[in-house]
Amino acid sequence: MRMSRDVRCASLLLAVLSMAAPGVYAQAVGGAEKARPVTGDPGISSMPVMDRPDFRVLRDYAEPGATRRMHSHDDATYHVLTVVTGQLRFTIEGESPMDLTQGQVIDLKGGARHTFTNTGAVAATIVEVFGKRPAAAARGDEVVVTPLLHASVQLEYGGKVIQVDPWSQADLTRAKPADLILVTDDPAHHLDPKAIGQLRKPGAPVVVPAASQAKFTDGTPLANGESKTFAGVAVEAIAAYDIKPGEPSHPKGKANGYLLTLGGKRIYFAGVTECVAEVRALRNIDIAFVPMNLPLDRMMPAAAAECVNAFKPKAVYLYHYDQNYAAGKTDAAAIAASVQTFRDAIRGGATEFRDGAWYPPAKK
Repeated sequence: MRMSRDVRCASLLLAVLSMAAPGVYAQAVGGAEKARPVTGDPGISSMPVMDRPDFRVLRDYAEPGATRRMHSHDDATYHVLTVVTGQLRFTIEGESPMDLTQGQVIDLKGGARHTFTNTGAVAATIVEVFGKRPAAAARGDEVVVTPLLHASVQLEYGGKVIQVDPWSQADLTRAKPADLILVTDDPAHHLDPKAIGQLRKPGAPVVVPAASQAKFTDGTPLANGESKTFAGVAVEAIAAYDIKPGEPSHPKGKANGYLLTLGGKRIYFAGVTECVAEVRALRNIDIAFVPMNLPLDRMMPAAAAECVNAFKPKAVYLYHYDQNYAAGKTDAAAIAASVQTFRDAIRGGATEFRDGAWYPPAKK
């Protein structure tokens, strides 16, 4: 019975809240107007309270009668949920429902599927704490992935650093000087000369799509379908383009995805693309980075999941999915719901989902 660990869990929750800035606990029992609706769950809203390297905290609200659909948080190492106000009927998949009232705490295993309904006459407030896996320490025999921002990613292997689409809006103090830089397209969040200048080691190659070289003349062009070795890394340019017409346009031949062979692993960065024939033809991919271009209505969650299920990488990172983040207009709850829809759609398949901290909390 999960209630048997209430004391330990409550202590953890209170400790987490006490570590925050003054007033966070007060926020946990108010401020529903700041929460964003959870797409697909009428009457449910959510907002981030804290996001730290080892844990994150969400505050949820449920109107009377509202139900949070069955879902899970697969990346969580632990999941502690407390009812701050109101009452819930809470169900863990495969177990009997539990009726929870104010002050009661549930300790779930990370990734446990669950649902809840507000059975009371007033809005319920819920605070959830999720543990995060510690970042992997770099070793010479493994590929270490560090998400930086949106489409910006750092890879490390054998003392070598590769930066993909470095962007100066990211916190580049966390990034390392690059032996190789790969650029997938020419908008500023992909091709950023300032970020390249900050992270490029002297003489390090910068690979750009052939159509983008005019915007960065010091780059080495690589056309769709070409393969070369740069800084000891085998790189193949994979076509990245739209199927759906309309602006902004990503025509065939303009942008690249990249397939790297690193440490015996095949690592694919899709860039901005739909699930075109060149993507579907990929095989034996160890790690894939796949976009959701949500506001453009391309590679929506279902389409992105169908694509992943088609070429079956061993592991996938979803990236490039909050196009409004840089403008400060992000809808965190809607974005989280889209990511969860994708995760649910690949569940049970051949591919492991790996969550990345692509969008840190906005600075206050």
